[in-house]
Amino acid sequence: MSMDKQALTLALQDMEDFAMLKQLDCPPIYLLGGSACIIEGYLDRATRDIDIVDLEYSAQAGRLFRILGDVDYLDTMLTTLAEDYKERAVRVSAVKKIEVYALSREDIIVTKIGRYSEKDKEDIKKLIKKCDKHTINELIESVKQRQNISVKVKEYFINNVEKFRRDFDV
Repeated sequence: MSMDKQALTLALQDMEDFAMLKQLDCPPIYLLGGSACIIEGYLDRATRDIDIVDLEYSAQAGRLFRILGDVDYLDTMLTTLAEDYKERAVRVSAVKKIEVYALSREDIIVTKIGRYSEKDKEDIKKLIKKCDKHTINELIESVKQRQNISVKVKEYFINNVEKFRRDFDV
């Protein structure tokens, strides 16, 4: 099932309502990819799944996440994400009682460089218009310095950075 901003907001609010009803603690959630772009209005499209940074959530949190539908938990070892991403994340205002954040545009671009598919390039083309290129470069360097990332993922990222720099003049 495809979700637009309204459907995604409702799913997060339903999760919040269930957490309150059952008095379940919910740790902070960090959205990335299409779900972050949609919820914060960075891009106007729909998504089939909700991408969440895997912070090794408890079974109790997993119970809450089932309400969201198709959730992808992205392992930081396999995700080209600067380690200080939480500092730039934006609180999702539609959800009040639990902490839900969307990654910054710059962080999302850097994660998209990791895969750098045609769809990623299309998203980057739209996102980069409202981004700080200096910050993107800092984040790229930060990811290159990470020790807690798969060697293969880092190699692929470094190769894609060259293509990204050429494609987007960054």
